[in-house]
Amino acid sequence: MSVSNMSIISIKSDIKNRARLKSEIFNRSSNIELIKKELSSYIVDFRENISCSSIIIIYKDTQLSEIITKIQSLFHTTIKQSTAAADSICGVNSNCSNCSIKTDSNPLSFKRKLIEFGLLTGYSVYLFAVKNILGVTVLASPLSVMALVSVVAAIPLFKESYEDIKNGEFSLQTFMSGTLILAILFGEAMAAFEIIYILRGGMLLEEYVATKSKNQIKNLIELDVQNAYVLVDDVEVQVPLEEVSVGDVVVCRSGDKLPVDGLIVDGSGHIDESLINGRSESIYKEKESDVFAGTLCESGRVYIKVTAVGEDRYISKVMQDVEKSLALKSPSQIEADLLAKKLLRLGSILTLGTLALTGSFINAFSVMIIMSCPCSTILAASTAISAGIANGAKLGILIKGGESLEKVSQSEVFCFDKTGTLTTGKPIIKDIVTAKGVDKNSLMEYLAIAEYRNTHPIALSIQEKAKELKIEASQTAKTEVIPGYGVKSVYGEHTIVAGNKKLLEKESITTERFEDQVFHHLNEAKTIVYVCVNEKLLGYITLEHEVRAGTSKMISDLRKKGVKHIALITGDEEKVAQSFANNLGFDTVYANQSPHDKANAIEELKKQYKNVVMVGDGVNDTLAMSKADVAISFASGGSEMAIEVSDIAVTHSHPEDVVNLYNLSKKSLEVVNQNYWIGTSTNLIGAAFASIGLLSPAAAGAIHIGHTTSIMANSSRLAIDNNS
Repeated sequence: MSVSNMSIISIKSDIKNRARLKSEIFNRSSNIELIKKELSSYIVDFRENISCSSIIIIYKDTQLSEIITKIQSLFHTTIKQSTAAADSICGVNSNCSNCSIKTDSNPLSFKRKLIEFGLLTGYSVYLFAVKNILGVTVLASPLSVMALVSVVAAIPLFKESYEDIKNGEFSLQTFMSGTLILAILFGEAMAAFEIIYILRGGMLLEEYVATKSKNQIKNLIELDVQNAYVLVDDVEVQVPLEEVSVGDVVVCRSGDKLPVDGLIVDGSGHIDESLINGRSESIYKEKESDVFAGTLCESGRVYIKVTAVGEDRYISKVMQDVEKSLALKSPSQIEADLLAKKLLRLGSILTLGTLALTGSFINAFSVMIIMSCPCSTILAASTAISAGIANGAKLGILIKGGESLEKVSQSEVFCFDKTGTLTTGKPIIKDIVTAKGVDKNSLMEYLAIAEYRNTHPIALSIQEKAKELKIEASQTAKTEVIPGYGVKSVYGEHTIVAGNKKLLEKESITTERFEDQVFHHLNEAKTIVYVCVNEKLLGYITLEHEVRAGTSKMISDLRKKGVKHIALITGDEEKVAQSFANNLGFDTVYANQSPHDKANAIEELKKQYKNVVMVGDGVNDTLAMSKADVAISFASGGSEMAIEVSDIAVTHSHPEDVVNLYNLSKKSLEVVNQNYWIGTSTNLIGAAFASIGLLSPAAAGAIHIGHTTSIMANSSRLAIDNNS
């Protein structure tokens, strides 16, 4: 076949036998099928994204140039190599401005299609009013206005059919196109209009769900940092991030988000790496420590020698792995392809069988009209799932695709990240332990004075606790923050030291009197902060991260509903993770997990159980989420990367919403099955009556209105049921 010489294939990425290609030739299913057929000996895996005119191929031990040459032999194209860093990742967007594609014609925008469907709806209302209210007979001959409207409305379908026929294929589109043409030629333009109206509505609904299912994945690797401070001749110079090169020295201070991967060559500070490793507490890092883009410098100042920028950053490599996982075709997509072929064969057999047995073309034509309408396959599932998605939105649960909604209640395993997902990320004071003769309020007052100007999360919790106890801390102390240890403050004649055991050892203060009690608290995964005044140990406080309300009940409810295995997958240390899991009743604990470790844990669970759900909120969770059958993000305070990669976003981050989602999924599947029964039974009964001449072509079209209305009414129950 031939495509305009203006067509360009853009090589968006080519990494380790995996390439993403973009071109206008990839926005037609017939072209895609031809490429699959002709390149089958070269390609291991193939995924198309027609709405973004792109394909992803994983090819065998050959050169990409050989594959390109093969495509050139099928289409008249030129080749364009993309060099932009972010171009290697692009998602579903029919108006993707980042895609370098030149075309001689653009696909219809969704807005235009919506307007066209609105016009068809207006015409159908007009027909109903004329026929049923005014009692006027509507002409349905081959040369009538209705026939002309039907033909114009069916143009997109005719184009697809034409391409399929040119490629020697007989598809569902070809079958339905033939039905519409015959209906018009035999004076059944009304039936033809009904069929194309329902078909256009179904296609529009499917496109809407697909377009909204994922935003552009390329945005996931873009940090909100636009500039960096580079050290040039001992002067800090602000430059655009894209101008930073490997070997430069970048300076970051308290509150700055790190824009690059690198090695600290000078300075020190607390780095919050929860985005990368999921650890509850920030990590004290000094010279020779590795740091990563996207993490936060909570306190201190660090000079970072850049080791990676752009796609070479750790965060970008994780997202490349995520993209690979997302590129794999799901089993349900494969099953849907097989189902479409079965329906096509069944419709053809029933139509030809009726013609052979009865010898009546009208009977066979009526059967063809009934079997050509995709109500049972498009509307039965899509309306129910769309209604479920709408109900989820009311509950603050954003569901990006019907398949994800269905799989939630079919999953045997639920996996949860800890920090930020099941905890709020805010440390809370659990215990105040004092030496004999020391008042708890006195200890808290000294502690609040020392931590008054500190912005560390623990310091903020101490300040909040002081307010709760109605303690007014003096603001006159001179305080030194000692990264990795604590604080040292001078308040009048008093010297206050507050921090961990290492800080006290540096100050030659013993903690021996509290060893037994502290050991008990450490086993409960609590953080210890000692308080000393003038070298006298007053006592200590313990802190732990606040568990989200309803977490325990969520785990219990999921177990009652039949979930077989509930796992905690976290970057926290073994003691912290195990204590947390024991308190809440998890079946398995995976501690000290890197992003790849988390992904491996998901893969192992998938081998043992049917469907695995991963619930997370940080970048460190995204690779595991991409491996899971369903990825759920807790959006309140969660990373943009996790939210975008997820199939479902729980906007309020309420644990009980996971249970609400499970209930909604189960109810939606029940409605889908009911709709299939409605659609299939009416089709089969209608085909039976049509085959023996008891159903005219017009009556066959009327059947569609009846069961379509029933299906939509049944599905609408989901949209208004907030107790799903």
